[in-house]
Amino acid sequence: MELLRVASFVAYLAALVVFAAAALFGMTRGRGITGSISMQGSIGTLLQLGAAVLVTRALPDEPLRPLPWELAGMLLAPLSAWLFVWAQVPAARSDGGLVTDAAYAWVRHPMYLAFLGLLLATGFAISARWLLLGAVGLYVAGTELRVAVEEAGLAGYADYRSRTRWAYLPGLR
Repeated sequence: MELLRVASFVAYLAALVVFAAAALFGMTRGRGITGSISMQGSIGTLLQLGAAVLVTRALPDEPLRPLPWELAGMLLAPLSAWLFVWAQVPAARSDGGLVTDAAYAWVRHPMYLAFLGLLLATGFAISARWLLLGAVGLYVAGTELRVAVEEAGLAGYADYRSRTRWAYLPGLR
């Protein structure tokens, strides 16, 4: 059991490193911020950040000892990192237009799904349990606000939306 625990934490930490590297790649090679900052988008971002704060507030003072099912949930971290990289590369190469290939052919906002997976994995790693439910609710509410702002007024978006069924949660919408 201890070997599984160590392997889970190593995979989780490696996923965090991959997330950070991919985010830096996107910042240095990406298209930058376009458009204006909206109140709705800002509130959405604050709710998403609040979700991360809520989960990390559950961090205990003693060593982490997730249960076996929580260790399995930590596998979301490497999967989320993979999804984030799969989405980041074509987004960083784009000229600021609508990206519709790679992960974006499967889900319209794959980076939000990747961050949700990392939030869940973090909650499992620190055994946040009930706080994790609240954090997921905050994250989804914030993401819904941001998605509404980001989808409004994009050229060619209606056609893309009809081809790519899910916004960021497969099976939900």
